[in-house]
Amino acid sequence: MKCNASITLLMDGNFSRVGTEIYSPHMGYEQFAVRFTQSFDEVNIAARSFPTSKALGKRVTGAQAAFVDLGANRGAGALVLGIPRLLQRLYRVVRHADVLLIRFPGNIAMLAMMICKLTGKPFSAEVVADPADYFSDAASRHPLRRIARSVHCWATQHAVRRAQTVRYVTARSLQQHYPPLRLDRTFGFSDVYLPDAMFERAPSATVGEQTGFRIVNVAMMHNESKGHDPLIRAIARLRAGKLDVRLTLIGDGALRERFERLAQEEGVADAVHFAGAMDGDEVRERVAQHALFVLPSFQEGMPRAMLESMALGVPVIATRVGGIGEVLDEQSLIEPGDVRTLCERIERLATDSALRRSEADRQRAIARKFQFSTLQEQYQIYCDELKAVSQR
Repeated sequence: MKCNASITLLMDGNFSRVGTEIYSPHMGYEQFAVRFTQSFDEVNIAARSFPTSKALGKRVTGAQAAFVDLGANRGAGALVLGIPRLLQRLYRVVRHADVLLIRFPGNIAMLAMMICKLTGKPFSAEVVADPADYFSDAASRHPLRRIARSVHCWATQHAVRRAQTVRYVTARSLQQHYPPLRLDRTFGFSDVYLPDAMFERAPSATVGEQTGFRIVNVAMMHNESKGHDPLIRAIARLRAGKLDVRLTLIGDGALRERFERLAQEEGVADAVHFAGAMDGDEVRERVAQHALFVLPSFQEGMPRAMLESMALGVPVIATRVGGIGEVLDEQSLIEPGDVRTLCERIERLATDSALRRSEADRQRAIARKFQFSTLQEQYQIYCDELKAVSQR
């Protein structure tokens, strides 16, 4: 039931600004804000946004939903230089929030929590990833990664102990690493957007008409955490063994040129297609044209792209990180960086069409648990608790 209340969500996120409009590839209005507009009169999303000439994704704002821009400081250096102004903006956001919800981990989240601690402002927390994985030696080459790992792990641990409520995007995994203080105010469910209509359509029938065994991956290329390196090396090893595999990489980022060079060095530049960044509808359309989705990440929470692929009827192989092991069985899991086992898993599915269809059907049934209407029931209970604790 609604009441006269607003909610403010503070986060680090991939938001882009075109003119006065804010866009996101996976946090558009219907994908994200609508989850809360059914319970709150106003939804304010506070984050940094970065100017761009072309809109990517969906518009973030809409009826009852606004965006509060915290600036465009990207990278540690720019963030440090811009801290005075950023802290002023964060302070205003925190002070005026009715219900304050901070998403961890992230620099914005950590600074906001510090302001809450200094001012006595209560907040709720959401945990969407494990910083221990994100800043691991395998996932990052940044010279300050170990310091960042310690700081962000501490901040996330502190947040879940101090927050009024805590929601995790996993059912068990993140909770085990960052246990909450109160179980009765804890929630564990994903925020993936899988429209119910996705499950009413039959899987694409065009896969068998393609040349070679087509594999797809969807991930940004800002750092090494998504496992592009071992995936490209696996493609090279499989092709050297005379298996005609083709890889499409959807996503973009600062390391794209490095991964393109790696494909050249491994002799598979003609078999690895860098498709660039796309909006959500185009991503789903392209993914459905492939026979297999592979996510060899070193760090994840509960990956949206993986669940979308499962819902589309495209079988998945992924690493045992974050909440992935909660939805995939042993035959679909590998350890991060294990190129040999990744090759074995891919070859097994590439050479057995009956197994591939069986895996696709089984995984699609699992993805139904994450469809919009099912998750929205959990969001309703969650939002009711957010409002209740803010009034105590």
